[in-house]
Amino acid sequence: MQLRLAAMALFVVAHAPGGLAQESVPPENEEAALYTPITQRAAEGALRWLASQQNEDGSWNAWIGFKINDTYRPQPFNQGPDGLPHIGVTSLATMAFLSGGHLPDQGPYGSIVGKALDFVLRNVREDGYITSHDSRMYSHAFSVLLLAEAYGMTGRSDIREKLDRAVEFTYKSQNEKGGWRYVPNARDSDMSITVCQVVALREARNIGIRVPKETIDKALEYVMQSAVTYGEDRGAFLYQEQDVPFNRNSFALTAAGLTTLFQAGLYTNQDVDQFARARKLRRAPDINDCLSYLRSTYDQVRREYRTHYFYYYGNYYAMQALYTRGGREWREWYAMVRDDLLQGAKRTSLDSGEGVYWEARYVGKTFTTALAAIMLQVPTHYLPIFQR
Repeated sequence: MQLRLAAMALFVVAHAPGGLAQESVPPENEEAALYTPITQRAAEGALRWLASQQNEDGSWNAWIGFKINDTYRPQPFNQGPDGLPHIGVTSLATMAFLSGGHLPDQGPYGSIVGKALDFVLRNVREDGYITSHDSRMYSHAFSVLLLAEAYGMTGRSDIREKLDRAVEFTYKSQNEKGGWRYVPNARDSDMSITVCQVVALREARNIGIRVPKETIDKALEYVMQSAVTYGEDRGAFLYQEQDVPFNRNSFALTAAGLTTLFQAGLYTNQDVDQFARARKLRRAPDINDCLSYLRSTYDQVRREYRTHYFYYYGNYYAMQALYTRGGREWREWYAMVRDDLLQGAKRTSLDSGEGVYWEARYVGKTFTTALAAIMLQVPTHYLPIFQR
């Protein structure tokens, strides 16, 4: 409650007509102020907890499987009580450290980050597929994104060589519809897996890796064909393209769809309409409708999925979309999610100090804590994907 009141007070002061804060605090300073001392302590505690959970080979464990409706089904092979070394979760955990400005082999977490990167690099196959213990395309995309972020921050040639291969594997495994699915070259596709690939490809392209423009354009076509452009759910995005039986929309899918538009360079409705006309598409989502849908469904997601991985995965992408949007909308969104995360944090005592973790149904602590740490540290701007 105190956190909520503090956030409300900050909002009132910042937006009071003629108020001192409104006139004297530049937007960039307002954004920096979002990363409060308690937020910093929570993020640092999350990194301490993650460091304590790392395996000797540099990985983190999690259950390897795939989503089934709103549950999660581990794949049917022998996994220990905490799962197996999970390359996708390892990549997200490593990005949590990069988000705090911790580079491989430098500083207090240098060995943690270095070992994790080595684990990912060891699991890049000759054809470029990044997989371990039969992990799938979600994990491949998170790993490509990690390597792109790490290469952008370090310039290491060994990362570049394997990143080139992994990026080529990604765009060559895109299907005819323009999307991706759990396994490479699948005939069907879905929004959630597609956005993971697009974000990874966009970041790779930003640091100079070749990504064919047609790959991004085809992905955009797929995403825009999944948009809901009328009715009470206008602004939402569907799990798969229109006309697929048993389809659905959701907060997380809409965050993913909007992030895909922004990552592909469509920042305004004019950009969206121009692309739709050029590609002769039947549907063109309205960005303002998408933002309205996210705002209108957030409270329901928080109420029904606060302890579910849907909340964390959905907000991981909503945070990216709103960050790209910028301005007051971004600052208010970050403050709202930040306060919810701080309220949901759990604390434990570690030798190096107080550790902090989050836990969600079906996926355990490491995945959830890594995403929470990434989201909380967005205002630090260390991670290239969160630099404007």
